[in-house]
Amino acid sequence: MDPISLLAALATAFGIMSADAVMHADSVNVSLYVPDDIAKATARGDVIEDMFIAKMQEIGDVKSYFGRPNVQSNRARTLGVVLARALKVEDFAAAVQHTFGMKTASVLGSFSKDDKEGKIQLVAMVRDPDEPPFPLIIKRNDYEPIPDMVGRAAQQVMEHLAPYITTLYLLQKGDEIHDYTQVDDLIGRELVAYAAKSHSKERASVLNVAGIVALHKENMPEAARLFEEADKADPDLLIPRLNRAFVMLATDHESEVESYLKPTLEAARYQRAYMLLAAGDVIRAGAFMSVRKFDQAEAALDDAEYWDPTSSVVPALRAEVKLERGDMVGAMKYKGKANANLDNFETFPELASLYYHISWRKGEPLRRNELKQESARAVLTSSTLGAKPAEAAKTK
Repeated sequence: MDPISLLAALATAFGIMSADAVMHADSVNVSLYVPDDIAKATARGDVIEDMFIAKMQEIGDVKSYFGRPNVQSNRARTLGVVLARALKVEDFAAAVQHTFGMKTASVLGSFSKDDKEGKIQLVAMVRDPDEPPFPLIIKRNDYEPIPDMVGRAAQQVMEHLAPYITTLYLLQKGDEIHDYTQVDDLIGRELVAYAAKSHSKERASVLNVAGIVALHKENMPEAARLFEEADKADPDLLIPRLNRAFVMLATDHESEVESYLKPTLEAARYQRAYMLLAAGDVIRAGAFMSVRKFDQAEAALDDAEYWDPTSSVVPALRAEVKLERGDMVGAMKYKGKANANLDNFETFPELASLYYHISWRKGEPLRRNELKQESARAVLTSSTLGAKPAEAAKTK
């Protein structure tokens, strides 16, 4: 072990520096000050800061293939932090993070009243190691509840510090209300910000999310265009190509899938991107099922299960194959396994083949992955198996 790694391990072991401070890819430290006069009319400073952090954490908790930032308060004063200050290892922590390509951002803010209207406002400075300090002023709207104002401010901070994660969060929220205005606006701003070739990976990632939004709007041609544009922006990203293959399958161009995916899966093997390999083999299986080549489909599902043994999609598709072959017992077995895997299965919003049902039948409309709903229905059904017909009818 090299000296830096050894020292980091010792510092972590003795609580001088938290493991999260060293090992988390992106961390955000938050410190907000609320004067007594504002606190008396609204809420205590620690409560407001907790609301702010809770909103940032809510946004950061969205699932992502690329990981998420960790948000924490500067209020926590553990023995380790006291020792860290005494031994002046805070700079050492930053040096370790820098050595391993990690970064810690900070949000320092204070609530006050503006001079003209006397409205409560948050004046904050957002510091990201990769960019110049970003000043932020959020004013409270008329009759706006303090929690709403604080949440709005937290979202603006996350849009600056973690724009990609925030697009996924807004996509998720837009999906709940069938209104994608906010995510469309943020995607548009980020595509302008990442227009330069030096930001090819970031641009490709945002274009890929834009393609997913187009899928949510059931605009297949636009989704295909955006996935292709994302692939051109950064061919190493691979995810847009998998999503483009999914669109091929969903639009009944299954004959093109195998040849299109071959170089993508070879690159994924080189990158050891096991989740992407599994997603690609699932799409291949769907293409084989579409032309009723069930032996090849099962072989592709064998490959997918090898790469991702916890998948729910793989046994769910196996159950469909068994049904097509008239094997009801086998179909029930694999449906049960699909439901059993739900606790560990990751449905990343960036990957269409994990988020949507694999549409392998000709003319089958695009629909969401219904495994969780099927699981809920299975529980309901099992609870009524022993009931008399009249009693079972009452439970419906």
